[in-house]
Amino acid sequence: MNTGDTSTTTGVISAPKDGPMRSPRRPGQTLACGWCGSAVLVPARGRTPKWCSSSCRHRAWELTRAAASGRAAVQVVDRVIEVDRLVTVVQKVAVNTSPKGGAWPATLVQLVTQVDSGRVYDRDLPALAQALQDVIAALERRPGWRRQPR
Repeated sequence: MNTGDTSTTTGVISAPKDGPMRSPRRPGQTLACGWCGSAVLVPARGRTPKWCSSSCRHRAWELTRAAASGRAAVQVVDRVIEVDRLVTVVQKVAVNTSPKGGAWPATLVQLVTQVDSGRVYDRDLPALAQALQDVIAALERRPGWRRQPR
């Protein structure tokens, strides 16, 4: 027994960094007293209470002691405690990205292959042609760039 003025434990016990963290209990959750059945408020931290008062705890202790000597039966009370847990869900989401810098020629080669093999619908060709004309016009407007003949 520690009779000094100093405590042998620290005020905060931290969980290991790689270990599981304890989840907080739901606020306002109540349990039934193990002796009388009245509601007992569950605190957010600490031990889960079994009794609503010290008199119920003492009566339950008396019954347990009597049962140990064979004079009374013991009733087992099961309790359910709901705990909120944070669950991380990782999902793969397809994100359309546009090519950057030197990736454009390879992308345009893929477009040429798709058009040549017929994998682009005829209904999409006018919009594609307009987009390509816009690209050529943008290149011609760019200072210092000159179209090289083949």
